[in-house]
Amino acid sequence: MSLLAVAAISWVAASDSVPSNQEYQLKTAYLFHFAELAEWPESAPVNICLLGDSPLRDYLPVLEGWQIDNRVVHVSLGDNIDNCRILFLSDLQVLSKAVSEYARIRHVLLVSDVEDFARRGGMVQFTLRDNKLKLVVNLPAVRDAGLKLSSKLLRMAEIVQ
Repeated sequence: MSLLAVAAISWVAASDSVPSNQEYQLKTAYLFHFAELAEWPESAPVNICLLGDSPLRDYLPVLEGWQIDNRVVHVSLGDNIDNCRILFLSDLQVLSKAVSEYARIRHVLLVSDVEDFARRGGMVQFTLRDNKLKLVVNLPAVRDAGLKLSSKLLRMAEIVQ
């Protein structure tokens, strides 16, 4: 596991609250961590993409060039979502049926910090509760996309059906 991911997860566990700049650093670390703890049907490059306008745009580039199991991490901040493994959506308007179907067919993990994202068909949602960053996972949507999430990740999350 990367030093960034370990530090971020440790910080979350020890923290009473999440200031906004650290919130986005943590979300970036979690996205990297998801790439480590998710299992895709086939081996492929680790492409983490952002669709829409989000403060994460300023944080995700730090992951460019990192490695997971000898695979280089690439970050895409534009509208091209081809070959994404993890796709962060900045708002519910971009969670269309077409994007959901694309994610299901292409085995893409859909992530967002939009309220009710997981309950509306998204896969992993960041949420702030009591000033702490939490995860909500829509397990049926994850499974429909042919993905598996590790038990470590699932233990940290609220599961919705």
